[in-house]
Amino acid sequence: MSVCDCSTQDELVKTVKEYMLQVKGVEEVFVLTETDKKAIEQLEEEAKGNVLMGMGEGDNQGIAEVFKREHILCVTTNKEYVWPEPPNVIMTQGGEIIGFDCAESDVCNYENNPDYLVMGTFIMNKAKTAGNTGKPIVVLPPKPCDLGEIEVEEAVLGSPSTPSDDYIREVYKFEKSNEKGTFFLGFNKIKCID
Repeated sequence: MSVCDCSTQDELVKTVKEYMLQVKGVEEVFVLTETDKKAIEQLEEEAKGNVLMGMGEGDNQGIAEVFKREHILCVTTNKEYVWPEPPNVIMTQGGEIIGFDCAESDVCNYENNPDYLVMGTFIMNKAKTAGNTGKPIVVLPPKPCDLGEIEVEEAVLGSPSTPSDDYIREVYKFEKSNEKGTFFLGFNKIKCID
């Protein structure tokens, strides 16, 4: 379906919501209200200095990109949802990447290498951390989001910080569980030329 077939913004949002509800592991999809957007922007701003128990600064580039879009949806997921290919978390220090998450299948590439510390699927480069100074910065990058045949511009998803995730779970009565997650999806309508 071409987005140009949607005569209104509301129809487009409804179409994207219906599509997302068919994706394996997606449980619910909500349109963020203006109140929610303001609360989440505030929480994300506050979270910048509170990553890793105060040991680093946050840089949630994914949420920043999502909030530049015309339409923003909150998507709740269960453990069956397949996240985009890593890295979904990158740690930098002194301008260098010192840590990142990877796919479970890639962990074996690092676990026997003395230069790396493996913590689940998060990999730290011990050699690079030793020489760097300053606080680490934890980057949550924006990730592309495939919306199938629906033609939209700049569809991107972002992972919320813990405070934003907690806010969404409370406001929308979404169960707090390590097996359940949230993300925000932002997109723009394609400008059609008649």
